Amino acid sequence: MWVNQLVHGSVHRAIKNETTAGGKGINVARACQTMGVKPHLYLMLPAQEGEFYRELLDSEGHDVEYLEVDGEVRKAIILNEKSSSSITVVNGQGQGITGKNWDEYCVNAARSTKPGEIVLMMGSLPIGHPDNAIDQLAKVIREVGGKLLVDTSPSAFKSRKNAVLDIISPNLEEAEAMMSNNSGDLFEPNDVNVPERALAVAEALFNKIGKNIIVTAGAHGCAFKNADEHWWLPAFVIPLDRYKSTVGAGDSFVAGLAIYYETHRSESTWRERIRFGMATAAASCETYRAGGFEQARVLEILSDNEDE
Repeated sequence: MWVNQLVHGSVHRAIKNETTAGGKGINVARACQTMGVKPHLYLMLPAQEGEFYRELLDSEGHDVEYLEVDGEVRKAIILNEKSSSSITVVNGQGQGITGKNWDEYCVNAARSTKPGEIVLMMGSLPIGHPDNAIDQLAKVIREVGGKLLVDTSPSAFKSRKNAVLDIISPNLEEAEAMMSNNSGDLFEPNDVNVPERALAVAEALFNKIGKNIIVTAGAHGCAFKNADEHWWLPAFVIPLDRYKSTVGAGDSFVAGLAIYYETHRSESTWRERIRFGMATAAASCETYRAGGFEQARVLEILSDNEDE
């Protein structure tokens, strides 16, 4: 929804509203399709309002497989202010699942994975997930030769008990919450010493949570750490008059990274993969719909920053 100005405790009349299929996995798939790649989506879909959600995804032409569960489709409200660049997001609680639901989900996800493919586990885990949910998924994906990238909430990461994951991509606030055992339910912006903090927390998470640690820091840039590399890359700057919204920019980053990883495999470096992800994230900030940017803008942003 768009309002002229958001005032706490007041009644507003929206000047515009739009309903789209959402969720981090959907945002990634949308960004991938923008770049000419069509990933396979595997989603848990609650029965209540599930048909409407299917229609929204079908209208975008996604390749989707569903695991149907009980309950109601989760919703999020995104409020954009015409008078400023402020964005307010309220994410719904979501529907609970059973341990049997998660077992079936993991088995089917592995069945759809080919050796060498990268699998993206995006977004918060549903209520009622097993205590070792991430370990379960990592195990079955590894057994079929896939690689798992996890981008989830700090609280969901607690279901990683033993597995050292292939790739994780938290933002700076999420990464610091993971180290401090914070729930991550509310993040307040902190722009102090961002590169130093991102590099430090990437090093702290390395080989404890994952083998390849990517810590994104929005308009500041991105830190990376693995067994051979440890560096900071400043973000690409877009013109202020082109800026629309940061919602979904992190998902577009993951999409760009995964696309470059899949299409170049051993030929690419981590710096090249992350630069491509940063370009898709920057282009995403030029549109309100997550992943709804133009392919030409990604390539243009990369070209403008080819010497960095």
